[in-house]
Amino acid sequence: MLNRNIIHIWHTTFKCHVEKYRLFRSWLSTEEKARAEKLAPPYQLRFIISRGLLRDLLAYYCEQSPKQLHLTYTSSGKPLLISPTTKQQIEFNLSHSKNMIVFAFTTNTPIGIDIEHKMPRKYLDQIAYRFFSAYDYQQLQLLHGEEKLSAFFNIWVRNEASLKAFGHRLQTHPFSQYQSLIDDQLIAKKQIKSAHCQVSTLSIYPDFAGAIAIKGKNKLIITKEYIEKMSLH
Repeated sequence: MLNRNIIHIWHTTFKCHVEKYRLFRSWLSTEEKARAEKLAPPYQLRFIISRGLLRDLLAYYCEQSPKQLHLTYTSSGKPLLISPTTKQQIEFNLSHSKNMIVFAFTTNTPIGIDIEHKMPRKYLDQIAYRFFSAYDYQQLQLLHGEEKLSAFFNIWVRNEASLKAFGHRLQTHPFSQYQSLIDDQLIAKKQIKSAHCQVSTLSIYPDFAGAIAIKGKNKLIITKEYIEKMSLH
């Protein structure tokens, strides 16, 4: 099972779970259903499937029914488990891009995960200049073509995963507040108190960049699982 030195990574595709839409929706809270109703149909489908899978996995760890779990959301939209039945606090995060979705679970230490489809961006340099630290932007300018595109998304997901571990949003804590990534550590500038993340690159899907961040200096042991191969409930 989980402990603070182990991170379980679960990954799957949305299309594998479309037939479970009604079941997943029945597990959601009134607030989650209301949130889903405000979304356009394609995004509503993804929201319900992602939250249904999240509840299924949390139920697996808590040994409880998915419908009985109580989730709340921070101001940045990060889901949290209320009154867990386990002795240790389960920390988790999720991310999706295109048809892919990933989940990360550990205990007692905040965690963040991010994946992005590495598709060409017309204004890549402008985006990097706006959001990246000066160091990361300068390093990116030394690269070209596919190498530059890959580096852009690797920087993006590592920063995004770290923000999610801290419970922050890009709108309020831009990547430019962070210094360079050195030896898989993301060091924040002085204005962000107690901000130190250990970051690891994930290589789960071809053509996707991925990263996982854990707050503090904990050793990461990553386990990858296919949800398709599991029959949790």
